Amino acid sequence: MISELYRIKYILFIELSLLILFAVYGLFPFIVLLSAILLSIIIFLVFKNPVIILYVLFLSILADSFIPMKNHPLHFSLLSVEFFFAIFFVLSITKFLFNLDKKIYVPKIISIWVFFLIWSLLIGLFIALDKYRFLTYWKNYLAGFFIFSLIYYSIEDKIQLKSVIISLIIWGLLLSLIELKVMLELGGFTVGLVGLFFKKNLLTLGWGRSNYLAAFFVIIIPLSIGYMLYTKSKKLKIFIIFTLIFMSFAIILTLSRGGILALILALVILFARVLKARTFIPFLIVLLIITLIILLNPLTYVLFNRISSIETSNSYFSRLNFYVDVWNTFLKHPITGVGFGNLGYYAMFVLPASDSPSAHNIVLGALGEVGIIGSILYFLVFGLLLKNVYFGFRAEKDESLKILRWSFFAALLGGVLHALVEPTFEGLQFEIIFWSIAGISSKLYMLKPSEN
Repeated sequence: MISELYRIKYILFIELSLLILFAVYGLFPFIVLLSAILLSIIIFLVFKNPVIILYVLFLSILADSFIPMKNHPLHFSLLSVEFFFAIFFVLSITKFLFNLDKKIYVPKIISIWVFFLIWSLLIGLFIALDKYRFLTYWKNYLAGFFIFSLIYYSIEDKIQLKSVIISLIIWGLLLSLIELKVMLELGGFTVGLVGLFFKKNLLTLGWGRSNYLAAFFVIIIPLSIGYMLYTKSKKLKIFIIFTLIFMSFAIILTLSRGGILALILALVILFARVLKARTFIPFLIVLLIITLIILLNPLTYVLFNRISSIETSNSYFSRLNFYVDVWNTFLKHPITGVGFGNLGYYAMFVLPASDSPSAHNIVLGALGEVGIIGSILYFLVFGLLLKNVYFGFRAEKDESLKILRWSFFAALLGGVLHALVEPTFEGLQFEIIFWSIAGISSKLYMLKPSEN
């Protein structure tokens, strides 16, 4: 190693000199060069260990939250997630082509997903009116497939598996802290809290608003509870309880009716199976903490008031009217649909400029965008996923692993249920997090009962 460094000492000296010069005399060139060096290191590490892709993408989502493009009217992020996804996808395809001589087992869920992506791509290229808009949505579904396949083929041992699970829990905590940061930037926590009383979707990041932010907690909170009950590490249990406190508070701040209801359903599903004598006390502690957070949070009144007035809200009527348009669009294009992101071009009901032309329902949206054939393929993917996780739970003999498997089932099912009222799977960030959890669920057999 030392001899290799000695051979490239002049190159290292030149690079170090350039970094110092750029740092002193010009910030932008310094950032560009430093970024190029870091990117080269990341690419090198990815070839050795593809799981690193997950950590980079997780970090990129959070980085986009801190660095909005304020010159853009919609405050879009720097799109670092899209940038890294494109690079990693090309690298993975390249690596795959170099290993075509090796036999690779392809499970049914991945095979069906490939057919779905091909079908939806053909629909978009030949039928969609707005092909650019279609591609911006289609790449999100491609990202979900990529993440699931990456985990399925790359995670090789329990250490990697546990690291990804813990990183997701930490990611949920950091997202909670970012929400608090946004509150403080609204004029202070008190002013921001008052603002939430009067204005919906006040919590906004570069890549998502309140309802979208809630979707992440719907799937990460059940997973976190399951891992807390699974692990034997007392320090990790304490950390997860601490994280759950912040995430519970954060989802209340979103004031998302669909998110709160989906989380409640996911927790009911989770605790319906895990409440045993051994898990009762940890469950009671978590339940009391979450209950206190909800009861003491002044936004709880606003949330329940919004739930009780749902039938008279503008959101309720706009979605109902657009549901009718989506259904009529499906009836006119039952086989093919109209392509991802193109439902708005067939709508008779005029949506506000701030609203997304989405069906806000995973079933209606699939029917309208990819037709009957695409919908069958799409929901077969979810059906196989939930079936595999459920039967993995049924076959598990170890009690702690059984709880963990069920928490994954509850998290994934909660995410799908939430998609019945929100277009969560249309977002790149949610695709990455959801299918990371889905991919991990296929590798839980690596965890040994005696080593948890």
